[in-house]
Amino acid sequence: QFEQSTNLKCTILLDASGSMGYQSTMDNAMSKMDYARNLVAAMSYLFLKQFDAVGLTLFNDRLVHHIPPRSKPSHFQHILHGLATLEPKGATQLEQVVGNLIERLPPRGMLILVSDLLTKENDIIKNIKLLCSRGLEVIIFHILHPDELTLPFEGDIVFESLEDDPSVGLDPTDIQAEYQQTVRKKIKSLKMNCTALGVDYVFLDTRSSLEQALSYYLLRRKSLIKK
Repeated sequence: QFEQSTNLKCTILLDASGSMGYQSTMDNAMSKMDYARNLVAAMSYLFLKQFDAVGLTLFNDRLVHHIPPRSKPSHFQHILHGLATLEPKGATQLEQVVGNLIERLPPRGMLILVSDLLTKENDIIKNIKLLCSRGLEVIIFHILHPDELTLPFEGDIVFESLEDDPSVGLDPTDIQAEYQQTVRKKIKSLKMNCTALGVDYVFLDTRSSLEQALSYYLLRRKSLIKK
């Protein structure tokens, strides 16, 4: 435990779009949303245990629900209720959301983005830069399901979008190698660009231990105390 509080204010920005609801029928890995719920609940609990203020903002192509940061222990119930009642739907639209949220964020606080970052937007980094310009400490938890890393399907399959894309029919084995390479490149590019901005980028799949994610939060908070 830490001996003092930094009076830190953190907003957790959670992607509540349809794609976050993906869950495979091929294994027991939890859905991205359930994984994200557990992660956000655990981080919120740690914030409040350290007498820091934490808030939760749910978004898809707009702000769905905003719970302002509070530091009272009873605030944890508001966070849990927000997590329990959300329903993944809609498409991801970071630019509009960040634009609408930026003035609500406490300056020089912390923002934690939890998302699969599956969006049609061409420049996610531009939105991250805007958050950094607010003087915020930014951590990104990029969550994907193992299926989204390897495309482990066989035979002619019709893929139905969980957001607003048309259905696509194909044999995944025809594109698996190219698909996997594209995903790896995207993850590498995001990490490189975030590092250049001084943003912590943490990639997780839904089989990853939550301990890995929580350790990043704890290390970042400890560095803030030393400042």
